[in-house]
This record gives sequence, structure tokens and C-alpha cells, in this order.
Amino acid sequence: MEHLINVNSKTEKGTKTEEKGFSRDYAKTIALLSALNFNRSESFGKTPETVENEEKQEKTKRAKSSIIKDYLVDYTANSNLHGLKYIGEKERTYVEKIFWLFMFICCVVLCAGLIRKVWIKWNESPVIVSFAENPTPVWQIPYPAVTVCFETKAMQRKFNFTEYYHLYMNQRDNLSLYEQHMFEDLTMVCDDHLAPANGRKFSSGVDTVNNIKSVSPNLTEVFFGCKWKDIPSENCSDLFSPILTEEGLCYTFNTLGPDEMFRLNNLHKNYPYLEHDKRAESWSLEEGYMAGTPIETYPHRGAGYGVKSGLTFLLKAKKIDLDYLCRGPVQGFKILLHNPAELPRLSQQYFRSPLSQEVVVAVKPKMMTTSYGLKPYEPTRRQCYFPSERYLHYFKVYTQANCEMECLANFTYTRCGCVHFGMPYGPNMQVCNAGSRECIKSAQMELVTIEIQSGLDSRVGNDSDSLGEALAVSSRCQCLPACTSIEYEAETSQADYDWAAIFRAYKLYNISEELKDLTYARVMVFFKEAQFITSRRSELYGQTDFLANCGGLLGLFMGFSILSVAEIVYFLTLRLCCLLWRRRNKQRRIDFAKSSNIPGPSPNKVIHPYSE
Repeated sequence: MEHLINVNSKTEKGTKTEEKGFSRDYAKTIALLSALNFNRSESFGKTPETVENEEKQEKTKRAKSSIIKDYLVDYTANSNLHGLKYIGEKERTYVEKIFWLFMFICCVVLCAGLIRKVWIKWNESPVIVSFAENPTPVWQIPYPAVTVCFETKAMQRKFNFTEYYHLYMNQRDNLSLYEQHMFEDLTMVCDDHLAPANGRKFSSGVDTVNNIKSVSPNLTEVFFGCKWKDIPSENCSDLFSPILTEEGLCYTFNTLGPDEMFRLNNLHKNYPYLEHDKRAESWSLEEGYMAGTPIETYPHRGAGYGVKSGLTFLLKAKKIDLDYLCRGPVQGFKILLHNPAELPRLSQQYFRSPLSQEVVVAVKPKMMTTSYGLKPYEPTRRQCYFPSERYLHYFKVYTQANCEMECLANFTYTRCGCVHFGMPYGPNMQVCNAGSRECIKSAQMELVTIEIQSGLDSRVGNDSDSLGEALAVSSRCQCLPACTSIEYEAETSQADYDWAAIFRAYKLYNISEELKDLTYARVMVFFKEAQFITSRRSELYGQTDFLANCGGLLGLFMGFSILSVAEIVYFLTLRLCCLLWRRRNKQRRIDFAKSSNIPGPSPNKVIHPYSE
């Protein structure tokens, strides 16, 4: 009996113990379920649908951030850029990752700075001027065009400019209208201060030119004899022809014809600038002489160097015809050597041939060519124009001198309402006369200093419309050199030319009074050397050089290459698209499985405590 009592008491104790254990397990289960229910509800008052949507959004954010992180880690692990793999490795500590990230950023910044310097050098100075490898013989280029102007613009026997100047200033009413107009027309080729401000502002261009030509010395009155390549010419008109310039009537040798230099359909028809019909047979400024062109051609080409291979001409003047007021006390001739395709401007560049002097001119050509590799560059970067890139309205051949002449004509017309008769102009433009001479002079100075003048507000206030239009004209000039250009430098020396001593040496004593009144000057023009060195524009940094410099810097600092670019493009496009496409297909299969009620494992399965 006692034994049964003891057994029962043990049983009761065991039962109580089991009940206590069950109570504790039950309490734990209730607490777990309550915690799960609290997490799902998050706050009191939310509906189950809202809670479920918020859980989905949070899971989506965590999934996206995890995807981006895994994607970046994948790129750093597979990239061939130096240092990136240490940043993405999971085994590395934060200190190591920060160190490699800092080093990578420093290399990127330093490399970008050096590449910027290379870019600036390539962008601002892509052109280098160097000497050609081989010298150029003088027979490959044309002989320089030689333009000669007499300093006396009106022969005293035909029109005494000095006398009419004083009459015009003091007794103008006593002069006929023809005499007044003749004097005013001649002041257009004399010194600026001689032009009367109260004279005509405009005139007929053809009348002005005819008046100047009528009193200027003609070709036979200027030239006594000529020789080309040591062969005397029967008549100097075979070599020289009249040309109209800002200095009035001059004479030129070896210049292109008017239909080859000018766009005659855009010019006025009042008078010609050139009066000869010689044509260039096989020469152009860009291409030079064609292969097979003979030595004797036009424009004339040099056949050697020295006096016997050049041009020699003897000039003459009568003392009675000299005028010391129009052009000042220095008498003689102005001479300019220029490109055969250019209209000469003797008011800007020339050398003198004084009377009773012999002038020896040794010519040194300066030729500049340009590599066709520079053609893709902008003209402002290479600092020159190819023939097809710049159109001139009045000239067929682009040269810097022709461009400046045309620009000056347009600028003068804009500022003064007229142009000088020696400038090329259109059919509807007026010709300036003595009353506009001061305006012409001011326009020339303004064009030179136009950038400074444009910043002066006071000038704009007085004549804003005219100056604003003139500024627009000047901004369109941009007269850069031609990519192929030829210039001629002259080294001169001179000595006394005593022609009377020759007569005495030959015992020719019967010198007439007319010959005694004559004075002579001799000029000899020839190439100094048989060859010269051509300058050449070429690429300092081509696209290949620039790419090689940048690639070297990128490879040195980062191990960067073209495949690195392909790798970045791959990770940003193809690989990303494939990854998104794979995830979208996986999500579609899951959604399809749910909609078809196909049993599957639950991602959030809760195990019941009595499920064992």
C-alpha cells in the first residue's frame, strides 16, 4: 500500500512537472506567435493588405540594393583596371579597401590632369612649321611680279600741280571747273594733307581715272630699255603693262591677266585695272607649274640665279617734269616685288629707286606649303586657308594681300559711303574724291585697330549705325595667309649711275639739250641663289599622336586600354540586360506557379511545436 502511495505521489509530481513544462512551452509559443503577429502588423490600426504591401516594398528595396552591390562587386572582381579587385574582395578589411579606393582616385585625378595638358597642347597648337627636307629650285616657282610707279604723278609740262595747288587754295574762283576737278582728282594720288576738305566727296570713277592717266607719264616716257634673261627687248611694252593702283598709273611685269585675277562679273565696268591679255598657261598658286611645262611660259619662271638670269630695266625722267609738292622732296620710282596673283599695294610696301642711281635687287623667295593632313582642322587652328575654303567677291585667287584689299574696300565703303578708285569695288558703289580723303585715311587706321576701337563707347555713341556695320564687315575679314603662299624678300644695294660718263668714255660729245635734261636710273632684279628652303606646316599632334599620348598615360596610371572601354560598355549594357532578362523570366515562372496552385516550398514556413 505504501508502495502504491509512493508511486502515486511520484506520478502526481511527474504530472505536475509535465504540466509546468507544458505551461512554459505554451507560454513561449504564445509569445513567439505574438511577436510574429506584431512584426507583421508593426502598428495598431493597419490592415493586413497594407502590411503585406509594405513588406513587399521593403523586400524589393533590399533585393535591389543587394543586386547593385553584388553587380559592383562582380565588376571590380573581373575588371582589368589596377586596384579595383582589392576593393570588391570580401576577404579584404575596410582599411585595405579604403587604401585601394584612395589610390585609385588619386591615379584617376592625376591622369586626368596630365591628359588635360595634352589636350590643351593639341587643341591650341596643333601645327608646327618646319623646313622641308629638300631645297626647292627657283625654276619651280614663278619669277616675282615687278610693279614700278613714278613718284611724279603729273608731268609739269602737262599739268603743273604745284601752281594749281596755290591757285586752288587762294584763287579758286579763277579756276575753271575742269581745272578744279583735275586738281582734286590728282590729290587722290598725292600726299593726304594736300587734298582739300571742301572738295568733292564723290566723283565719277572713269572721269577721275582718265584725268590721272592724261597727265601721268606713259610707258615710253618712263622706260628707256629692258632686258629679260640678258636678252634686250625691242620694246618694254613686251614685258611691262599698265596697271591701276592706289598710287595711280603704274607698270607691272609678270602679273596675271585681269580675267585670271578678278571676278569680272562682280566688278564695275567703268575702267580696267590691268591692261594686258597675257594668260597663265599651266600655273596655279596651289599646284604650281604642271609637269612638262616649258621654261618659257607665263607667268615667267626663273631659270637660274644672277644678273644674267634676271630682269634689268633702265628708267628715265625729265627734270622739267619733276614735281616736288605732290609726293614730297624724294624723287624717283617706287618698286614692289609681289606674287603674280596679287594686286600690288605700293602705299604699304615698296623700295625706292632714286634718280641717277643703280639699284641691285637680290631676291630670296619665301614659300610656305601646308600638309593635307591639316585639312580637317579649322582654318583658325591651322592659321591658313585652302583655296576652296575662302571665297573672295572680287578676286579669283585667295591670298592674304587680296583679302586685305577687298576687306579695306568694303570697310571704307561702309564708313565713308565710297571707295578709292584704285580699290576693287562693285557696280553700285560710289568713288571717293578729295573731300573724302580724310575719311579714307581714318578708315584705314580704324581697320588696323578695329579691336581696340570696338571697345570705345564714345565712338559708338556718335556714329553707332555706321560703326556697328563697319565692325560687322571687319569681323568677316579674318584674312589669314593662304596655305600655299609665296613672298619675295629683296636685298638691295645701290651706287651712283653716271650715264653722262658713258658718253664721255665713248667720246660722244654731241649731247643734245634734251638729253641733258634727262636723268636715268637702272634696276637689276635677280634670284640670289639657285635654290631655297621651303617652310611647311604640318601636324604637331595628329589624332594618332594624341590617342597614343592619352593611352600611354591611362595605361601607366590605371592599366586602362580599349578592352577596358569594351568591358565597361559590356557591364553597362549587355551583361545588365542579360541579368535583368534572367530575373524577369525567373519571376514569371514563380508567378505562373502561384497562379496555377502548384504546391511548392513556402519561404516563411513556421514549425508548430507539436508537429513532431
